[in-house]
Amino acid sequence: MSHRPPIQRVEDYTDAFLTTLGVFLFMVFWMIAAALGYAWVAITAYVVDHLFKWVGRLRAG
Repeated sequence: MSHRPPIQRVEDYTDAFLTTLGVFLFMVFWMIAAALGYAWVAITAYVVDHLFKWVGRLRAG
């Protein structure tokens, strides 16, 4: 019989992930604006927003 320590809770990295995602999206939108113009930023943000909503609906039901 092995003696293992009891299972403990893991660290919650949700806030760190969401912050990193926000910084990453900001950099991507800034790069698109520099390369293609602000209209493409608006189009890309619109598409990403609808993609996140679609994924949320899939996960919810």
